Amino acid sequence: MTIDFSQIFHQDSVLVIFTIIAIGYLIGNIRVARFEIGVTGGVLLCALVFGHYGYKIDPIVQSIGFTLFIYSVGWQAGPQILNVLRQDGPKYLVLTVFMAGGSFLLVLGIAWVTGLSNTFSAGLMAGSLTSTPTLVGAQNAVSSGLVSLPSGETASTLIENISVAYAITYIFGTVGLLLVVKLLPSLLRVDLAAAAETFANERGFKSENVDDKVERPILRAYEINDPDLNGLTIAQALADRTAKDISVRSLYRLKRGAELIDPTPNTVIEVGDKVAVFATPEEHAKARDLYGLGAEVLDRDLIDAVVDVAEVVVTNPSAVGRTLDQLGIYERHGCYLIRITRSQIQLPLAQGTVVQRGDVMILTGERRALDRAIAEIGAEDRKAVETDLLTFAAGIVFGLMLGQITVKIGDINVGIGTAGGLLVAGICVGFLRANRPTFGRMPAAARFILMELGLLLFMVGVGLNAGGGIASALGSVGPVLFLSGVVVTCLPLLCGYVFGRLALGMNPALLLGALTGAMTSTPALGIVQQAAKSTVPALGYAGTYALANVLLTLAGTMIMLL
Repeated sequence: MTIDFSQIFHQDSVLVIFTIIAIGYLIGNIRVARFEIGVTGGVLLCALVFGHYGYKIDPIVQSIGFTLFIYSVGWQAGPQILNVLRQDGPKYLVLTVFMAGGSFLLVLGIAWVTGLSNTFSAGLMAGSLTSTPTLVGAQNAVSSGLVSLPSGETASTLIENISVAYAITYIFGTVGLLLVVKLLPSLLRVDLAAAAETFANERGFKSENVDDKVERPILRAYEINDPDLNGLTIAQALADRTAKDISVRSLYRLKRGAELIDPTPNTVIEVGDKVAVFATPEEHAKARDLYGLGAEVLDRDLIDAVVDVAEVVVTNPSAVGRTLDQLGIYERHGCYLIRITRSQIQLPLAQGTVVQRGDVMILTGERRALDRAIAEIGAEDRKAVETDLLTFAAGIVFGLMLGQITVKIGDINVGIGTAGGLLVAGICVGFLRANRPTFGRMPAAARFILMELGLLLFMVGVGLNAGGGIASALGSVGPVLFLSGVVVTCLPLLCGYVFGRLALGMNPALLLGALTGAMTSTPALGIVQQAAKSTVPALGYAGTYALANVLLTLAGTMIMLL
């Protein structure tokens, strides 16, 4: 029996799609000296090879991937659009516009000098900046009919040219950006670690190392045997001590004889009382030395507590714009902040970190204490296993319908296209979701799989479309595209750094993080954080990333319209 694998793959598109994704994942995770092209690059390379040998898939697969991805981009950006205008927001806004606008004008200038068509120019910008939203916006401008087709050209030919230019410039766009970000501080003799520490001191918080781990609190019970504490209230006992590692909120429960007491600042202490303390192991050690706690006891009445973990979305206006120190999550409620993320980027767990609407906090503590903290911060995003597909689907329908609206100006029909419509719809739903967490429920795992799968399905289509024409393109415009890609990858980053330092006066560590966000490169952020030995650059990344996704999508559409 002879098995013809080539024929099997030609007959089964689903097999082709998931084979490319699986091999692409393996390629993307190969690391050479800390550099890797990532899953998106791996899938693209694998799809190019399959496309070169004539494998195709139904165009609807790429359309579905495009729809899921660009809507998810808007959904993720929604909570942060207005936040860009707070505190350092104006600087992030100006920097993002400078980077997106500068890259756009640079590509137009290169196209004018070299004679590149707008299709190759769009792919050049998308690949050089490793910006899939730009690629989506450009291809959709063609497929949705926003662009008038040149004489003798078809929509599929234009889309193939965009994909080819994207593929040629993407690899250096990925590796080159990482190299520039890694080498730039050394070339400019900038100590990123010192810069991050300086920024932390200016904002009044300790810069945390990216490798720091948060200790998990545990519940233990002790017997009070210090006679000096007898007759004092809990508030007096804590005030008389030199350390502040244990607050009244850390005292979960007090037992006197057979009576269980919920401790308050005015609760009077008696020798022989037993108290349950909710704290980290280090704080437990300090508490025993400083607060007169005796031997640890095993009392199920005291330690039988509901200790829980909650994912809290910041929505309460009284919490927005305040620092973690001002919120006093531990001091006022006895709860521990394990992680805080913004646009899926982890922020420093520092007292000076400013909280914004839509931030997600992971808190742990006794259930009643958690409920008190949640009421002041926002709303708990409960661990739902179901996604509100009604809102998800309705948002996509709204975006698709919005993209069909055009305004006739003279003989030209002007509209935002399907990509723009989906982006706007996603932003609206994401913004509403941040303000009303019970609306459009979508667990984090569901958000990840929809966005990631949508992106990879789209990239499979891009690679297969480009594979057939990439060999001839490399021989004709390949060298011009590659060299142009090097310029578009490096020059905006260098100009952006100079602009950020001289015109905006931004801290180098924060600025480099913001620049990687403006170029939507998460791997580059990792390089910056390693050099800075701090999570401070993540603050800059989160400040520019959301708006950059929106502007770069529109830039792809505008290149095709021009």
